[in-house]
Amino acid sequence: MAEHGCWLDLPSPQVAEIMAQAGFDFIVVDLEHGPMSVETAQVQMMAIGTQAHAIVRVPEGTEAWIKRVLDAGAGGVMVPKVESAAQAAEIVSWAFYAPKGQRGDARRVVRASGWGLNSETYKTDWNTDGVVSVQIESVAGLENLEAIASVEGVTQLFFGSSDYSADAGVSIDSDETLAAGAMVAAAAKAHGLQSGSVLFPQGTPQVLAKLGFTHIAVAGDVAALRDSFEGSLLDAKR
Repeated sequence: MAEHGCWLDLPSPQVAEIMAQAGFDFIVVDLEHGPMSVETAQVQMMAIGTQAHAIVRVPEGTEAWIKRVLDAGAGGVMVPKVESAAQAAEIVSWAFYAPKGQRGDARRVVRASGWGLNSETYKTDWNTDGVVSVQIESVAGLENLEAIASVEGVTQLFFGSSDYSADAGVSIDSDETLAAGAMVAAAAKAHGLQSGSVLFPQGTPQVLAKLGFTHIAVAGDVAALRDSFEGSLLDAKR
């Protein structure tokens, strides 16, 4: 059965806590489009606690961003617009400790290791179970899908329907966008990886689950608030 998650774009630990208490399996703290700093993201992850799996999407796949969010305690890192196996391999190297990778080792002072109290356990557990999610959201990414999925250390392929459709020059509600999503799910399954997606017009929760997606983001804080406020106002004016 697929896990269901929520997107967090507002820099609010209160919203993060409400999300976690609602029962979502995972929460994506979005530093790519959300205005959060790493400091704010860390407080949001504290609010989420162990109630949901906190994944942080970084603005770009650089060593500095990846190690900072992981040191802050992210349960996984999501990197946008990954388009080659070489790029995926770099991301993996920055995400894991030696000998698996070359992540900077500050385990004695960071939140991820319980501020140093669980240094060795954290390293072992992270190198075994750490989540590295790479987003396939361009024509180039889709063309190199098999090579990216083959990179050891990548644990999840996440389809970005909005960016993919824009890059491909097709409508987000097109059959081509759905087909691209299906290719991502199929490649992930073939390589024993997780697969994720947000909802899009043809990509309903039921359709995405049928395609084999293991992680489906079904809601987001901004959209939920906007739709609720607009709906309440429309109801009041009827």
